[in-house]
Amino acid sequence: MATKFLTREQAPKTISCKLCGNPSALQFGLPHNKRANHPIPDEPDDCWYYQCSHCNFLFTPALDEDDHTEIYDETYWHNQDPDWYGRVTETFRLVALANELLHKRLDEIEILDFGCGIGGFLDMSHRSLGLHTWGTDIIPPKVGKEWFLPDLGDKKFDVITACEVIEHLPNPRAIFDFIRGHLKSPGVFAFQTAQWDPASLDRDWWYLGPHNGHISLYSREGLTHVFNDMGGVNRRLWNNYAGLQAWLFK
Repeated sequence: MATKFLTREQAPKTISCKLCGNPSALQFGLPHNKRANHPIPDEPDDCWYYQCSHCNFLFTPALDEDDHTEIYDETYWHNQDPDWYGRVTETFRLVALANELLHKRLDEIEILDFGCGIGGFLDMSHRSLGLHTWGTDIIPPKVGKEWFLPDLGDKKFDVITACEVIEHLPNPRAIFDFIRGHLKSPGVFAFQTAQWDPASLDRDWWYLGPHNGHISLYSREGLTHVFNDMGGVNRRLWNNYAGLQAWLFK
């Protein structure tokens, strides 16, 4: 891995926000072996998180130069995310939320599961419902392989879902633009992640975990900035929770 972990003295005090470009101050550190939903290891902090002064986006640059296929390999699927079908219902919820904006028959639209992981949604959506779904990720899935697209080419989709994906992105703004470029007109991007709230959360938040790639954490303000900056025309939030949204683009 290309990561060079730093001491607090070595870490910059301020860097630019990856979402909006504004100054982001160092907030706290975690050991790089910290996993989401696990206790903080009794090890030195060497992975530093920064928070934007404008949009409250929280992120670490520590893994920016890594080959992320080293994180999301066989070990990841079996140790970090062993429930192969655990995200299926959550991804179906994203499709339902997206269709509140799209208003089309689900069996007549084309859906991309961005960051399809094991492929459980691909398998179930075809086998049980006969939907037109595809998936893409940095490594192939275990099931639903026949609907996997390692390269999207110029293909566009009515709906693109990202279930527990965007927190893993080292370059979130570029990926959001990439997703926008593969939406039809109209098209909907729907995603699920955990919402960062700086007023009530800190380094003990269970969702933080550089070891399993939770490196980009989105506040309500940060997601609103991206939606507006990308030219979104309407959106839906599930139960008013900012971490679960669908964005309509024309």
